[in-house]
Amino acid sequence: MGLFGNVIKPLQGKLTANQEENMKKVMEVFKEKTGKDYQTAVVWKMTTKKKLMKTVYTYYNWIIGYGVDANNIPEIVFIPVDPKWNWIGNPIYCKKNNSEMEQDKKTTLFSLKNSQLEDGKIDLQLISSMAMMANYLMDVNYMFEYDKLNEYCLKYWVGK
Repeated sequence: MGLFGNVIKPLQGKLTANQEENMKKVMEVFKEKTGKDYQTAVVWKMTTKKKLMKTVYTYYNWIIGYGVDANNIPEIVFIPVDPKWNWIGNPIYCKKNNSEMEQDKKTTLFSLKNSQLEDGKIDLQLISSMAMMANYLMDVNYMFEYDKLNEYCLKYWVGK
């Protein structure tokens, strides 16, 4: 691993005070909006549109909560949110009995398909770094949370 690997790895896992505060707020907002006490995180989605001679990128932030509901049905709930907390949308409930999940063989990312979602699907790509994206993505860092989401998706959604 060498010197740089030993130095960089601990730095990647260090959360800033603002990130910790935002991650707590994610949990609070999710519980307030849904009444559910699920594991929470923030995922992002990018869309592109061609406008004349340039490409316009739009980034979306979604609070997600995932767990098993009172009827023992796995569900993932999405709440659209502005990265600066200026706007919080209404929850979108995706239960296993009305949604479909796939795992990309190359990236290992999970993709959830549900007709309520824009474009009918969303990749479960957690925000893990703020490098050059502070204007577009919420200041959180879920770098070490992906294992929990991965375990949940494998156990409850794709049956491996």
